[in-house]
Amino acid sequence: MPHGTPATDDGIDAPPTGAERKPGSMTFVLVDAAALLTFVAVGLRSHRIGAVAEVAARNAIPLAVMWTVTSMVVGTYRRRDLASLAVTWVVAVPVALLARTWWVGSPSGDRIVVFVAVGLAFTALFLLIGRGLLGVAVRGGQ
Repeated sequence: MPHGTPATDDGIDAPPTGAERKPGSMTFVLVDAAALLTFVAVGLRSHRIGAVAEVAARNAIPLAVMWTVTSMVVGTYRRRDLASLAVTWVVAVPVALLARTWWVGSPSGDRIVVFVAVGLAFTALFLLIGRGLLGVAVRGGQ
């Protein structure tokens, strides 16, 4: 029997305990990706912009690229804690939104500050909802 695997009275390996049922890195990646894509979709919908592939891509690509690069540098999915998520969020989202603004050409002037602030608020909301639902799912499966 492998080291650390609990056994039943008859010597058969018992199922993992709750402490052993932790989601892997890919689960966190997928949850965060879904949250960020939801942010983009809600933004497109609230501005009544059709979900045409080009429009969706120009809004999602900067966010996806910056999130990926920042999370790799920070180690967000190796550590899988809220502190690394917060660092990734506070770096990746503003840079991505500014890159998107440069690419698309709007908003401009003082509206950029509002755009970034709203983007930070809503990405935080969606990320925390995603992580919260993951936590509920993990605790519910025990």
